[in-house]
Amino acid sequence: MIEDGAIIAEDVKIGYNTIIKSGAKIEKGTVIGDFCYIDSGVTIGENNFIGTAVHIKGNVFIGNNNHILDNTTIGLSGKHIGYHFYKGKVIIGNGNFISNGCNIDCGNNYLSQKYPNLLNYSLVDLDNDKNLEDATIIGNRCYILNNVTIHHNCRVGLGSIPNCDEEYDTVICTGCCLNGFVQVRKGAELSSGTFVREFASLGEGCFTAMLQYVVKDVPPFAFILKNRNIKKADRLVEKFNCSEEFIKNLTDEFNQKRSGRLNMY
Repeated sequence: MIEDGAIIAEDVKIGYNTIIKSGAKIEKGTVIGDFCYIDSGVTIGENNFIGTAVHIKGNVFIGNNNHILDNTTIGLSGKHIGYHFYKGKVIIGNGNFISNGCNIDCGNNYLSQKYPNLLNYSLVDLDNDKNLEDATIIGNRCYILNNVTIHHNCRVGLGSIPNCDEEYDTVICTGCCLNGFVQVRKGAELSSGTFVREFASLGEGCFTAMLQYVVKDVPPFAFILKNRNIKKADRLVEKFNCSEEFIKNLTDEFNQKRSGRLNMY
């Protein structure tokens, strides 16, 4: 069912039993699978593939050339004590792969009104656009596997590291959970079952082993095993071809982008 007022390019393909609400916008080359729900505040860019039973709700912007697979839900209300009725935004960039059964919550209320020091933290890399304070943001070239949960106001795949030669920069493996206000900066890799506590910042090119509970900030190119920073993530240093001087400068910059609420490994 396509409601009047939906704006859909002529070559968009739409599956059976899909609902597209008035006000939704879908641009050329995009494929929408069966049993999907596209809400009125949703904009989907060019050449995206949206799988079966994907629900996209609220104020969501999706860029170009993304793959979003079956049973993923984007834009549910963020859960934070005292703010769970507020619905902000979700922004997803270009060239991302988001696999089956993922959940990406929308941003929550302007918590900097209560914690002013969070404003710079939540707007880092975003040109201080205050309209994005209440957004959950997935950047570009992220590879997110099955059953990953990304809660409100997280930032994934933003950062100061150059693109690698591989198709994807930032990797989040099956079953990971990012709680509110988490940064997973560009080039980081989280192995399966990693849980990250709220307000944690994970620097560019850091690596977590399987089943970690990340409860502190993680500096760039650190290797987290048994919840300790054991060494440098040499494979990711090589992946992004980073010099020692570059990493040092990146670490100094990273220290300015942390929330300041947590210690560092």
